Amino acid sequence: MTDLIQLTDRSDVTPALRRGLIDCWTRVTNGDGEAGFPFPPVHAHNVAPVMDALITRLHPHRERLLVARCGAALTGWVALSRDPNPRIAHWGSVNLLQTLPSHRKRGVGTALMRRLHHIAREEMRLERLQLAARGGLGLEHFYERLGWREVGRWPKSVCPGKNGTRDEVIMVLRPL
Repeated sequence: MTDLIQLTDRSDVTPALRRGLIDCWTRVTNGDGEAGFPFPPVHAHNVAPVMDALITRLHPHRERLLVARCGAALTGWVALSRDPNPRIAHWGSVNLLQTLPSHRKRGVGTALMRRLHHIAREEMRLERLQLAARGGLGLEHFYERLGWREVGRWPKSVCPGKNGTRDEVIMVLRPL
């Protein structure tokens, strides 16, 4: 069973949870690459400052993290942020959906995205979500099954990593 925990303030993040988030991000990046870092391998000391910046931005109105746990083990997480531009403050961005490689195909990513959709609509009152996914890895199909649609593609724009240069696929979920 997967438990989902929403984090809306940096005080919500305990040292153990911070270590779990950093470990997950490191393992995901090194497992299949390019999860926010273009040239794996990465180490905890590479990931920690980026995670700390994300944690510092947490705020109920602007930025949230959603964490998946199976028992005490962190199995995945995703970030949701409101667009800072006042003209489009009703839009949100989904970033860094991560599921530990050992927990893929168990519904963790789907559970995170469904709960994130609910939070965006009901709690943050967002009207549109957007994300960018690496093309050619089946991620587009994962998101399409959840109601997302492709609205654009930047060919060969994702830095080359062990999977080569990829398209960046821009997707939206609207209406929420």
